Amino acid sequence: MVLRTELSGRDEEILTFLNRHRYATTTHIRDVFFAEHTTPTAGTRACIRVLHRLLHNRLIARLERRVGGTARGSAATIWYLDAAGERLTRPEGARRRRFASVSTPFLAHILAVTDTHVALIARARTGAFQVERVDLEPDTWRSFLTRAGTAGILKPDLFVHLATTDYDDLWYLEIDLGTESIPVLLAKCCTYTAYKATGRAQAEHGVFPRVLWILPTAARTARLRAAIHAAADLDDRLFVCTTFDAFLAAVEDPDVSSEPTPNNQERRNP
Repeated sequence: MVLRTELSGRDEEILTFLNRHRYATTTHIRDVFFAEHTTPTAGTRACIRVLHRLLHNRLIARLERRVGGTARGSAATIWYLDAAGERLTRPEGARRRRFASVSTPFLAHILAVTDTHVALIARARTGAFQVERVDLEPDTWRSFLTRAGTAGILKPDLFVHLATTDYDDLWYLEIDLGTESIPVLLAKCCTYTAYKATGRAQAEHGVFPRVLWILPTAARTARLRAAIHAAADLDDRLFVCTTFDAFLAAVEDPDVSSEPTPNNQERRNP
């Protein structure tokens, strides 16, 4: 068994990243932890050496399946914590988590969330903003009582706090892969509205974070935006709908989006 004292600081950070995300590709890990290399190829080679060492020590394991899209070869390998790595990163008193068995739709969604987080990290390196905080499920979940006295639960995919010299921007992020109907997405928008009415998020953050829907196509984005606008019980100023290719522009400058920023809500001065 590998002792914690035998791990480098970067080793521990990689294990923590996998603990938080559950699954990540070689490319994800390279882009977060090996970005200092002069070329992506050099970064990939260094990353693979470290991952294979962690694999040899039973700290991480890889899924048999590969991720789709443009990634090929080792860069498309999907990694997760093996028993020893899970044990090292498990909080005291927490139950053991198992990662080897997962459905394809669930895995695709988890990797899309990881894509989003990694894109924020990479963009922050350019100086566009600082990533002050990122919460993942289940840390994003909030139970609450609606005004009608019924139990509700909010489950954002991500909570993000971004900071610039002028503003702090708070976001709930929802990653949609087109597997749910528009009415299902609208129902989740209603959950955000109900949670906002409790005032709990405002007490926690000082403002109510804006909700960013990241969707797979421009057509689906337009459909959801139109549905939100047409819903009498939804304030469409609270919701921004965009594609993955455009989401960084949306978080960098919410005022450029098609919906105006609500006064004194989702953007605040430091």
